[in-house]
Order: sequence, then C-alpha cells, then structure tokens
Amino acid sequence: MPAIGTGELAALSTAALWAVSCQIHAILSRRLGAHTLILLRLPICIVMFGAWWGASVLFFGGGVMVPGAAPTGDPSPLALAALALSGVFGVALCDLLFYSGVVLVGARVALLVQSLSTVITAVLGYAFLGEAIGPLGIAGILIATGGVAWVVGDGGTVPEGAVPLSRAVRLRGVGLAFASALALSGGMVLSKQGLAEGVDPLFAALLRMVVAMGVFWPTAMLTGRLRPALAVVRGDSQDRRNFRWLLVASLIGPVVGVWLSLVAIGATQTGIAATLIGLEPIFIIPVAALVERRWPTPRAIAGAGIAFAGTALLCLRNVL
Repeated sequence: MPAIGTGELAALSTAALWAVSCQIHAILSRRLGAHTLILLRLPICIVMFGAWWGASVLFFGGGVMVPGAAPTGDPSPLALAALALSGVFGVALCDLLFYSGVVLVGARVALLVQSLSTVITAVLGYAFLGEAIGPLGIAGILIATGGVAWVVGDGGTVPEGAVPLSRAVRLRGVGLAFASALALSGGMVLSKQGLAEGVDPLFAALLRMVVAMGVFWPTAMLTGRLRPALAVVRGDSQDRRNFRWLLVASLIGPVVGVWLSLVAIGATQTGIAATLIGLEPIFIIPVAALVERRWPTPRAIAGAGIAFAGTALLCLRNVL
C-alpha cells in the first residue's frame, strides 16, 4: 500500500481548499458583514448540494458518488431531528459566530481557535456517547489547547499603516471563535447520532443547510437584515463582484471540499483523514499572510504546529 493514497490526497486537498475558501469568506465578511455573508451563502450551498445529491440519486441510485455513503434504510424521526438540530448549531449559529470573530481577529487566529472543536467534540463524545478518550487522547487535548492558547496570546505583526488590535477587541474575537467551536462540536455530535443510522452524508449535509436557512432567513426578515442582504445581488459592480467571489468560495469550500472530505473518510482510516484535514489552520497561515500582509510571528507558527500535533494525537489515538 503506498504511503500516500487516494484518501490521504483527498484529505490534504480538503484542507487546502477549505483554507482558501475560508480566506475568501473572511474578506467578504469584512466587506458585507457576517450576517449578509451567511444569508447569501446558505441558498447558494443548498442549490449546489441539492443538484449534486439529486444527480447522485437519479443517475447512481444514491451513495455511489461518495465512497461508503450508501444509505442502509429509512432514517428514524429521531435521526432526522438530530440532523436538523445539527444544522441549527453546526451551520447557522457556528458560521455566524465564526465569521463575526473573523471580522475582529482575522481568519488565521479565528480558524485556529475553532480547531479546538476537535477537543470539545472528544469531550462531548465521552460525556454523551460513551466514547473513550484514553491517555493519548488526554495528552492530545492538553497539547492542542496549550498550542492554541500560546497563539492567542501573540498579537502578530501589524501591516504598515494599520492600527494594532486592542486587547478588548482581540478577546471578543477569540471569544466568538471559541463559541463557534462549541456550536460546531454540538453540531458534530448531533450529526454523528443521525449518521449512525446510515443516512446518506450528502442528504444529511443538504438537510442541515435547509434547516439552517429555515432558521436564519425568517430571523433576518424579522430583524430587517434580509432586504439589505438581497440588495447585494442587484447592487453596483463591487457588490456583484463580491457575489461572484462568494459563488467561487461556496463551490470550492462547502461543496468540493465536503465531497473530498467524504472521499478521504471513505478511502482511509477516519483518524488519518481527520488529522490531515486538520491541517487547515496550517495551510491558512501562508494564504492569510499573502492576502492580509499580516505575517505571523515565529511564536504563532510554532503554536499552530503544537496545536496541530495535539489534534493529530487526539484523532489518531485509536490508530497508534
């Protein structure tokens, strides 16, 4: 068996694509605002995922386009309810909190803080699903948390002419990113309960987004945020350019990236796939540096590496 196979390449590609997509979304969240970004992205992803899932069912009978994704039967109402709730927490709330944090502290720091969702998910799995963590898992949790904490305490370099972030703004941004990690972890635990009955992962992803839109859009309508968001689609040339970039980011991240992640999980061990996909905070360091001209300090790079090492140890605890 080759050292790097289809699953490993798919996992690495997922991390790279998600890093690029995250950086594009970060720029757009600053231009449009986090609420507008989520309001416009959800229907785009629903259309893309809906077409993809429909084609897989129509032409391949479902599950063939994703290795190991063939459904085993009709899911129970409890499984569908778990997936629906995961859409509320893991998609709508998570994205809103994350991109609100990105606006304040940037994609690199926010994404690294959100990577703690792996740690939180392991703890929730232990508490509610009876999953074992073990000594290696505990060591991974401590190392990953320490690495993230070390990076958070580092302000990084400041581009020429830019105003350094105040401590209050930085703490607020980190807090929002951490809250998004909590929401993402809750969504992952709920998703796992739904997928345990053999629900097609493509259908599950589509259902989560539909539920998220069903919660987010009516709320935005009641608070007066929906109409300004929709105006971006018919706005000036800059607005239309932003919308085109949103289409690109939605395609390469939530759609192609999710498909590649499913390919990775189906083609290699879950722990290995999760570890390689977890390289996203590392991939985004050069991407964010080139785009934002905010070069990370050696401490930030080392901290990101330590955090990844801890996450890898946690993901691979059942493999090693």
